[in-house]
Amino acid sequence: MLVLTFALGAVAGAVSSHLYETRFKPAGPRPGARSAPPDIVEELGQGLSLNADQKGKLKQIIDQSRERYRALSVQFRPQYDAIRDETRQEIRQLLTEDQKARFEKIIREMDERHKGRGPRGPAH
Repeated sequence: MLVLTFALGAVAGAVSSHLYETRFKPAGPRPGARSAPPDIVEELGQGLSLNADQKGKLKQIIDQSRERYRALSVQFRPQYDAIRDETRQEIRQLLTEDQKARFEKIIREMDERHKGRGPRGPAH
C-alpha cells in the first residue's frame, strides 16, 4: 500500500510538474531554476521535417492533450492530497517526538518548494 501511495504520488507529481512547466510557469527564470523544457512542437517539427500546416495541426493536438492533462490533474488532486495526508499520518505514527518535529520541518520545506507547481489546494 505504501509503495502504491508513493507511486501514485510520483505520477501525480510528474503530471503536475508537466502542467506547471507548460501552463502556469511564471515569466522569467527563477534563480537556480532549471532551463525551460524544449518546445515539443518545435522539437518534433525539426526532427520530423514538418511543414507549417503539419506544425499547426501538431500544436492543436499538443494543446488539447495539455488541457486534458490539466483537467485530469484537477479531477484527481483531492484524491492525491488525501493519500499524501494519510501517508504522512502513518509516518508520524512510527516516529519519536524528536523525529516528528524534524519530520514536520522537512514537510514544511518540501511543501514550500512545491508551492505553485500547478493546481493545488493548501499545503499540509
